[in-house]
Amino acid sequence: MKQIKKILMICLLISGGSLMAQQIQLGEFKPKDTSFGLGKLKGKAKKVYIAAFNVNYQVYNEKQDFKQGGSTLGGGFKGDALAEISVGLDGLTNQDVQKITDKLYADYVAQLKSKGLTIVTADEAAKTSVYADFEKLKGGEISLAQLPGTLSSAPSGYEYFVKKVDKSGKVKSGGFLGTTATLYPKLSSELDDAIIAEVNMYVLFIESANAFKGNGANIKVQTNLRISGPEAIEMTSDNKVKFKGQNEYFMASSGVNFYHGKMGMGATTTYSGSLSKSLEINGVIEDTKLQSFANRSYGTANQTVYGTFFTAQNKSAKNSKVVEVDGAKYYEGVYMAAKKFMDHHTQEFLKGF
Repeated sequence: MKQIKKILMICLLISGGSLMAQQIQLGEFKPKDTSFGLGKLKGKAKKVYIAAFNVNYQVYNEKQDFKQGGSTLGGGFKGDALAEISVGLDGLTNQDVQKITDKLYADYVAQLKSKGLTIVTADEAAKTSVYADFEKLKGGEISLAQLPGTLSSAPSGYEYFVKKVDKSGKVKSGGFLGTTATLYPKLSSELDDAIIAEVNMYVLFIESANAFKGNGANIKVQTNLRISGPEAIEMTSDNKVKFKGQNEYFMASSGVNFYHGKMGMGATTTYSGSLSKSLEINGVIEDTKLQSFANRSYGTANQTVYGTFFTAQNKSAKNSKVVEVDGAKYYEGVYMAAKKFMDHHTQEFLKGF
């Protein structure tokens, strides 16, 4: 009998350990911010205009690595080596991620209103000279064009302005050198010194791992669901003219920012909230590591009456994986992390009221 109880206890411990492993937990939260003139806000700001609210969800990633062949010391030759890797999330729908964005936006608006701030409508903002030649868009539709391998969303029913939408559907936000913050001092002034707010968040799930190159092309990646800190998305280039193994980098650093007033070309008050390191979301997707390696072969050049033939061969390797994810669990984990990040910086800014 004692033996049976012991076996049952071991089974319960194993089962409990498995359940614990499946619980959603956030990693270390390390927010950072830079601010100016927060003390000037008290009693002045009555309104807020939300100029941008975007959440971007990475669902696919691919990379290449290429090593050029050629002659070697001693008269030998080596072949080319090309490694390719791709990873995708399966189990998410557009509705799953849109629901997260909508809930975060509702929380954000409620937090601003709790301080007595009135939300400036897009119709009011449309009357400013800043948006005179801009296009008004409405949220609620997922875009695949904004960032490669990424579902980009703005809240359902939320209206906002962009400088241009190109043929692919990619949005050009406007501002000097594409920096929208350069528009906000004037916009604030024309909206009766309203606070101008913007939120941009990136939910990434794949990251590069250290890969020793050695004699070939080598790529390693691993899953890591997170709200991005100071990061960039690396993705195989889709340019019509490109080199083998060419990847591109796209900035993906999350931010919660506020601007108020106008002084010269700048704002009288600014707050920029970010993360000093990405906020990890554990227990949502499977821990996965993936590698693709192509070793370069060596050979010689053989002269014949028909020409020169090389015995070194070009090598290539491909590896891919689909990572299954539960939509409800993804919602819970991503919402928890994104809200923690967004709420922290919004509360820090609102302390000035």
